[in-house]
Amino acid sequence: MNAFSLSTIKIGRKVKIENIDGDKNTQLKLLSLGILPGDIIEVTGRGLCGGPISMKHDNGTFFALRRGHAAQIKVIHL
Repeated sequence: MNAFSLSTIKIGRKVKIENIDGDKNTQLKLLSLGILPGDIIEVTGRGLCGGPISMKHDNGTFFALRRGHAAQIKVIHL
């Protein structure tokens, strides 16, 4: 199955995190937010003009990421 960048996923779609690309600092930042490979998340909104992407984690928590960070998260559709 093909992995897509999280930054390209449409609002309302649920996806599974396959991999986190980027340098160690970026990976640690995302891991410290509880964003782990295997997690299920739903894209809930997008900021205008390249703003952040808001998401809901499968455990019920909401968070937002810069598009640059979201682009480094590879996901598959459910």
